[in-house]
Amino acid sequence: MSKNKEDNIRIIEALIFASEKSINIKDLKNKLPHVKDLKNILYDLQKFYKNRGIILKEVDNAWYFETATDISDYLTQHKVVKKKLSKAAMETLSIIAYFQPITKPEIEEIRGVSSHSGIFEILFNNEWIETKGRKEVPGRPLLWHTTRDFLIYFNLNSIKDLPSKKELLDSGLLAKGDNLNLEILK
Repeated sequence: MSKNKEDNIRIIEALIFASEKSINIKDLKNKLPHVKDLKNILYDLQKFYKNRGIILKEVDNAWYFETATDISDYLTQHKVVKKKLSKAAMETLSIIAYFQPITKPEIEEIRGVSSHSGIFEILFNNEWIETKGRKEVPGRPLLWHTTRDFLIYFNLNSIKDLPSKKELLDSGLLAKGDNLNLEILK
């Protein structure tokens, strides 16, 4: 099934638009093995949508459409609202993001308190964390890490975009007396 470039652009655009979640470039390549310049087409589409009502974004080699931030207020009644996180859940999520992959006992050691299993359930149900195997220590606890949906929800291109310890201190989000031992943050 040989297609011209315009047909390929339309197919790629439709695949991304119709996908429930971001679509990985490998999946696009599997669906369109005849397309040799897939990355270039994606970048051209991204340029085309740059100043439109929806924009084409890439996170971790996965592509998705998102409402342009400057008009998102007009659509607020249509947004899916995630459950507001408690301070304990936000601490846990932050620790996972900065120290991943990490086990529940390691998180509890950093926080200085036990973590309720409901915290992990909320973060898991929001699809912000997932397991990444087990640590090879006695008891073989689960290793947790953040997901692509975490990056998308918090508008990060990669985990490297998280604020540094200095930025957290400067913004007032982290106080010098906090019990979180974040000494390894840059």
